[in-house]
Amino acid sequence: MYKVLLVDDEALTREAISENIPWGKLGFELVASCENGRDAMEVIRQKKPDLVLTDICMPYVDGIELAKYIFENCPDTKTIIISGYDEFEYAKQAVRYQVMEYILKPITPSELTEVLLKAKTRLDEARTERTTLKKLKGAYQSNRPLLRGRFLNSLLRGDERRENLEEKMKDLDVSLPGSFYNTAIVTGDDLSPFLDRYPGVREELAQFSIYNITQELIEQRKLGVVFQNMDASTVVIFYGDNKKELDERAEAALTEVQKTVKELLFIDTTAGVGEDVSDIMKLYQSFEKAKAALELRWLLGGSRILWSEMLDASKSAPIDVSHWAERVLAGVKAGNTEIIEKEVRGFAQELRERRTNRTRSIIYMQNLLLSVINSADLEEEQENEIYKEEKELMNRLYTYERLRDMSTDIIAICGHLSRLLNEQRDSYGKKQAARAQEYIERNYMNSDVTLNSVCTYLAMSTSYFSTMFKMHTGETFIEALTKKRMEKAKQLLENTSKRAYEVAEEVGFSDPHYFSVAFKKATGKTPTEYAKEKRKK
Repeated sequence: MYKVLLVDDEALTREAISENIPWGKLGFELVASCENGRDAMEVIRQKKPDLVLTDICMPYVDGIELAKYIFENCPDTKTIIISGYDEFEYAKQAVRYQVMEYILKPITPSELTEVLLKAKTRLDEARTERTTLKKLKGAYQSNRPLLRGRFLNSLLRGDERRENLEEKMKDLDVSLPGSFYNTAIVTGDDLSPFLDRYPGVREELAQFSIYNITQELIEQRKLGVVFQNMDASTVVIFYGDNKKELDERAEAALTEVQKTVKELLFIDTTAGVGEDVSDIMKLYQSFEKAKAALELRWLLGGSRILWSEMLDASKSAPIDVSHWAERVLAGVKAGNTEIIEKEVRGFAQELRERRTNRTRSIIYMQNLLLSVINSADLEEEQENEIYKEEKELMNRLYTYERLRDMSTDIIAICGHLSRLLNEQRDSYGKKQAARAQEYIERNYMNSDVTLNSVCTYLAMSTSYFSTMFKMHTGETFIEALTKKRMEKAKQLLENTSKRAYEVAEEVGFSDPHYFSVAFKKATGKTPTEYAKEKRKK
């Protein structure tokens, strides 16, 4: 039901209209009737009618003045003037005060009913509009943080127009006073301490909590504006009157944010800070630097404030991967895990010092590993094994949160590569040692057999062969050769009547005297003494 107020100084008119109109059937309720505009104003203030039917000529306050009052103070209340005066001046003023209908007396109940039905249609439309507008305003208010965030995101992308900026900022309650501005991005390094403490909680809550703490600490102190970015990270726009003040306030605020988030949420955070700008329309430049600074977390580690000044383009010259690959390979071949770790970490440190971005760092690390593997000269089976690990690493490349984590993985693969090489060398060494022993067995009687001759036969360097042979047999090649010759000499001295010089010749000694010296050293007796002792038995 729409509430109706009837205003007319003639009692009979008020009575006739009140009694001859089926208010309820038409959707109205006559809440009061007044004899002048002054009384009507008081009723309007108390009952807030939807529709006022008023005469023009009345004492104290006439109908036009009442229409003006309604227009200025009750915009949702509609007015219909019922007048006995068909004057243009009245009609013109009625239009000025947005009177819904201007009808002349006398008017019949059916005519007034028709006017009221038209008024109801207009009131229905107005109510629908108000309801819709109310819903829209409610939705706008409930989504205001989202709209605010979208606007600030747009501002930091450089998509806003200067001429619309002030209006939008006022509408969304965004205040950025000051002469200088800077931006920062705050993000959690590892959300798991919070998520593990509160099982069932989603990552979004952890990210919102970081935003909420940051907003309270910064906005309440009027240091800047805080919102959540599209990726749920927390973004801060700082403002200040000068650069020194701006940087000092930003550092102090972000340090407190990190401390508070750690205490309340158990999460370490990193902040990337952009460059100072003096024009709010250039905030996008600061924000780009803040994003680039935050990327340094991959190089330098988290739980810190990363300033855009740390980005040093002058250090972005190409890195000599082959130099580092040779040093890592040396550790791999030597089986020295300490050297491997030292060189891989050293390579990573050069990437940090040159401020190499994440993508290029990953490519460099990949090239380092491939260079080491390709130079290791593995057997096919072992090569397939290590390439499988390398392929798995490639699939993990862009999942690493830190360069240090990736370095650790590469160190592990190089360590495995070193073990495979060692196994390969061990197997190869055993085979070569066995071949050398076979060579001794077949050629011990030849006085030309030497370390050089066996190395020529095996196609190996003397130093490598000597090391390998000693490792797998426990004795040097000359010791093994001499041992074999002494064993054969003893057999000949025991089982034949050959003289010492004849035995010496048969076991590869061209000098009988040298044979006697070597034999006595090996057995404690001269060949002649040994033969007499053994032949008597």
